[in-house]
Amino acid sequence: MIISAHNVAKGPLRATSLEASTGEVTLVPVEGGQRPTLLALILAGRMTPAAGEVTIDGAADPRILRRRVAVVDAPDTSAPVDDLSLATVVTEEFVFSGLRGPRRATRRLLADEDLSDFASTPIGDIPAAARIRVLTRTAAAPPEVEALVLTTPDRHGGDTSDWLETARAWAARRYAVIVLASAGAIAAART
Repeated sequence: MIISAHNVAKGPLRATSLEASTGEVTLVPVEGGQRPTLLALILAGRMTPAAGEVTIDGAADPRILRRRVAVVDAPDTSAPVDDLSLATVVTEEFVFSGLRGPRRATRRLLADEDLSDFASTPIGDIPAAARIRVLTRTAAAPPEVEALVLTTPDRHGGDTSDWLETARAWAARRYAVIVLASAGAIAAART
């Protein structure tokens, strides 16, 4: 699968172009404010750009993008409220994705991630690396999802290598992974 954005722009988001492919991590510097969230929503077919277009395998079809592209932890849209417990956030994500047995799946995911002891901890208090791992995994749960847009993982602090490791792990699982982050974080990830 190939996702291409050709000079997409909306509001404060200036014309941006990128191409992301299955099995690869695409790092895109996007500076502050609403820009990263706007770009994430446009890439996932959830918002129409004022200019440019997004295609998936050559087709400009927002319905296909909405099914196949998941937005991970975008401020003001898909990011969970910081005071919700980790278990509640994971369960809600599984419910929204239509997964059967969301509570059991939550217990399994937390055990797999060695986070069972943090089930009742507010997600805002979860270490940045664990937060990104868990939210990426829940976003990838629907079987039709083939692309993940990690939205400003650097805003949570922690080491750049942590979210980059998560992105690479999902790319190795044959997902197209797009990371929208600050130019400084992208530069650190490339070194």
